[in-house]
Amino acid sequence: MIPVVVDADTLFGATTRGLLIHLDYQGLIRLHWSPLILDELSRALLDTGRKPDAESARRHERLMRAALPQAEIPTQQVQARFASVAPAMRSVKDVHVAACAAAILAGDFYPSTQVVSLVTKNIRDFGIRKLASQGIEVQRPDAFLLKRCQEDPAAVASAFAALRATLRSAPAPESLLERLAADGQSLTAAALHDVWRQGAVRL
Repeated sequence: MIPVVVDADTLFGATTRGLLIHLDYQGLIRLHWSPLILDELSRALLDTGRKPDAESARRHERLMRAALPQAEIPTQQVQARFASVAPAMRSVKDVHVAACAAAILAGDFYPSTQVVSLVTKNIRDFGIRKLASQGIEVQRPDAFLLKRCQEDPAAVASAFAALRATLRSAPAPESLLERLAADGQSLTAAALHDVWRQGAVRL
């Protein structure tokens, strides 16, 4: 079970967001965010027109919290770690994301865990080596998901299938894989497609 902090840019894509939530349901990862990350996501969904108004964006926040009640790291605990991660950051605007990961390591969430994955598309704003020295492993979402797929293709396929089953549009596996690739997770989508075509898993 891997503790994972996801940046707003990773949560922005609906298919990636859904797959990550279902990977948590499968027990493969433990997904985490903070109110600051969810606020950033809501603003992005609103600014890009993915959500029509602020209330719709906030309602989406509430649904995410309801989906994973244990995922949220309180703002106060995150802010308490700002100073510890700030020197490792190349951009002030993303300090809160690294601080969320640091708060998990500093707290009693996972007493035996010394490493937390931080998944973000915007890795250039994170000092990867400096954060790694603090136990924060920064990865792009496609690389992170691909590794999970390589390690346990059946579990990732099961999460993908569970996500597909929840969608009102009832997309075919190929269609949802295309959406995952469009989110930026092309390597993961290709890997899932391969094991599915081989008959090793069901999607």
